[in-house]
Amino acid sequence: MIQSVKVKNLTLSKDNVRKSNRDAGIDTLAANIAAQGLLQNLIVTPLKKAGTFTVKAGGRRLRALQLLIQQGTLPADHTVPVLVLSDDDNSIEASLAENFQRVPMNPADECTAFNFLIQKGMTAEDVAKRQGVTTRFVEQRVRLAELAPCVFEALAAGEITLGVAQAYAVTTDVDRQARVFAQMSSAYYGDNPDNIRRAILNGTVKANDAKARFVGREAYLAAGGRIEGDLFATEGDENWIDVDVIETLAVKKLEAAAAELAQAEGLAFVTPIAATHVPYDLERQLHEFHAPARHLTEEETARVQELSSENDALVAQLEQELSEGSAEAETAEARIEAIERELDEIDDARHDIDPALKAQIGTFVYIGGDGEPRVHTRLFSEKPVVDPNAPPTGNPGNAGNTDNGDDADSGPKLSVTLVDELATQRRQILVAHVASDPAMALDLTIFLMAQNVVFEQSHIPNHSTLKSGAAGFPIFSFRDEGSMASQTIDDQRQRLDTSWAGHKTMTERFDAFRSLDDEARGAWVAFSIARTLEPTLNVAEGYRSNGFHDHLGRLLDIQVENWWRPTAENFFGRVKKTVMLDALEEIGGPILRGRYKDAKKGDLAGTCASLCNGQGIVEAEIREKATAWLPEAMRFDGIEKPARTPLRSTFTEDVEDTDPAEDEDPGEEGDDAIAPEEDDDHGSEDLSQAA
Repeated sequence: MIQSVKVKNLTLSKDNVRKSNRDAGIDTLAANIAAQGLLQNLIVTPLKKAGTFTVKAGGRRLRALQLLIQQGTLPADHTVPVLVLSDDDNSIEASLAENFQRVPMNPADECTAFNFLIQKGMTAEDVAKRQGVTTRFVEQRVRLAELAPCVFEALAAGEITLGVAQAYAVTTDVDRQARVFAQMSSAYYGDNPDNIRRAILNGTVKANDAKARFVGREAYLAAGGRIEGDLFATEGDENWIDVDVIETLAVKKLEAAAAELAQAEGLAFVTPIAATHVPYDLERQLHEFHAPARHLTEEETARVQELSSENDALVAQLEQELSEGSAEAETAEARIEAIERELDEIDDARHDIDPALKAQIGTFVYIGGDGEPRVHTRLFSEKPVVDPNAPPTGNPGNAGNTDNGDDADSGPKLSVTLVDELATQRRQILVAHVASDPAMALDLTIFLMAQNVVFEQSHIPNHSTLKSGAAGFPIFSFRDEGSMASQTIDDQRQRLDTSWAGHKTMTERFDAFRSLDDEARGAWVAFSIARTLEPTLNVAEGYRSNGFHDHLGRLLDIQVENWWRPTAENFFGRVKKTVMLDALEEIGGPILRGRYKDAKKGDLAGTCASLCNGQGIVEAEIREKATAWLPEAMRFDGIEKPARTPLRSTFTEDVEDTDPAEDEDPGEEGDDAIAPEEDDDHGSEDLSQAA
C-alpha cells in the first residue's frame, strides 16, 4: 500500500542490505531530488509507535532527504510516498532486489542524455545543478557524445571502456579519432588508454611548454594555430597541435629580441637560440670574454665612504632612538633605500665595458624554463679581443725589436740545485704564514678553484696542487643539457661574478677577487666544490656506491621526484619486466600489477612511464604515489659503510674497523683498501740539506 509519510517519522532499518558506501554520492543525489523531486518511493515497514516506519529499501534517498531538510531546502514536515510492507522477510527481499538487480546506466546513454539536454537549450551549469554533478562532468559527457561514430558505437556496445573513450576524446578531430581507432583495433594492447592518448597527441605541444608560453596563446591563435582542450586531464590543460607554427613564431620573436638587444647594448652579435639552453658545443666554438671591473676613482671612493657612514648612522638611529612606524623612522628607511641605490649605481659603473670592446663581443638569448626570454650572462667573441686602448708593448726606441722582459743578464746565475733548495725554504716560510691566516687561506682556496673553473681550457701555472676539476660523465657522449638539474647548474654558472677574471695577472685577479663581497665569493666556492662530485648511485655494491653522497642528499633535503622522472627511454625500457611490475605493485598494490602482468615489455614500459608522469587514468591516490615513485637507486637512502681496512691518519692512531662482521686478514687487502702514501725520501733529503 502506497501512502504519504513525513520524513522525520522515517528511520533506516538495520536490515537494509547496503552496508558499504552508504554515504557515497549523497550530495549529488540530494541535488537531483531538489531539482527533480523524489522519482521513486521508499519501501518501509511499520514500527510499534503509530505513524513511524523503518526504511528497508531506499536508505540513500532517505539520507538525501534528511540532508535537504537539514540545509533548509525542504521544510521540516516534508512528506514522501512510501510502499508499506507488513512482512519483514519480504522487505529484506525487496531491499536485496532493488540493489542487486539494478543495472548501471551505460556511459553512452549518459552522454546522449546530457547532450540532448544541452541541445534543448540548457547550459552545462544548469544541467549540472539539476543533476547534482559538476559542470566539468557534464562537459566531459557532452564531449564523449561527440566522438567519432565508430568510437561512440563501441562505447555503447560495451566493446571499449569509459577510460578508453576518454582517451580518444582528448582531440575533437573525429577523423583522427577514427584513424587511431582503426589502428588500435588491430594492435595488441590497443585498448590501453595511455597508448591511445600518445597516438592521438603525437606531434602536439602542451600549453605549459616553455616554447608555447614564450609564443603566447593569442599570437599562436592569430597565426592560425589550433588548440584542443583535454577535459579529462588537469584543469586548463591544452594541446597545441600546430608545432610548425609554434617554432616559426618562437624563432621570429627571439630574432627580434636579439636584434633589439644588440642595437641597444652595442654588441657585435646576439645569437638567438630557440631552446631552453645554449648548447655547450656552441659555446666552445667561441672565446669567453671577462670584463674586468675597474678600480674606484678617488671621488667614488670618498662618496662610498660618505654613504656608508651615513647608512651606519641611520641604522643605529632606527635601532636605538626612532620609534617603529614614526614619520622619522620612515624618513630614515627611505634614505637608506636611496643610499643602497646610489651604491649599486657606483658599483655598476665599475663594470661598464668600453664601446670599442663591445664592438668585438656578443652573447646569446634563449627561452627560459618559465617561458620568458633570457639573456646569457656571459660574453663571447669570435676572435681574441684586442683592447685598442692598451699601452703598446716592446721598446719604442728600437723599431722591430720586441722586449719580452726575459733579460738573461737581469740577475745572478744560480745552479739548479740551489734554486730548488731556496724555493723549498721559501715555500716553507710561505706555508707557515698562510696557515696562520685563515681568512687569507680561505680566499686563496676559493680563488684557486674559481680560476680553475674560468680558465679550464687554458694552462695557468699557479704552483698549487689544489684543483677543482669537473668530474666527467661515465659515458663520453652522454648529454643532459635539457634536464632541470643541468639548466639550474647553467643558471648558477651564469650568475657567478667574473669581473675579477678579466685582469691580466694572477696578482691582479686575486686582489680583485678578494674585493668581492662574501655572497659572491661564497657562490664561487659552492659551485667549484659541487662540480667535483663524481657520479654515484644508491646501489648495494660497486664503484658507483657512495653512502656519503646519500648523506649529503638527505642533509640538503633533495626531492629527486621534482627533478627527475623515470621514462621509457631513461629507465623502464632498459630494465626487466619484473622490475616494472614490482614498481606497479609498489605504487598500486597487487591489483595494479595484475592489471598489466600480461602486457608486452614495450607497452608496459610506456604505461609505467605515463603513470609516473601523472598521465595515467587511475585513482587519485594511485596517481599521487606514481608521480612520487622513484627507482631505489635514484633515492638518497643509502647508508655509508665503514672501510674494510684500517684508515691511516697522519694526526691520530689508525682508525680501527668498527664492523664486527668483517674479519679479514689485514695482509689481504680488498679493492676498497686505502694504501698509505709512500714517504718522500727525496723531499726529506732536500729539507735536510737546506737546513
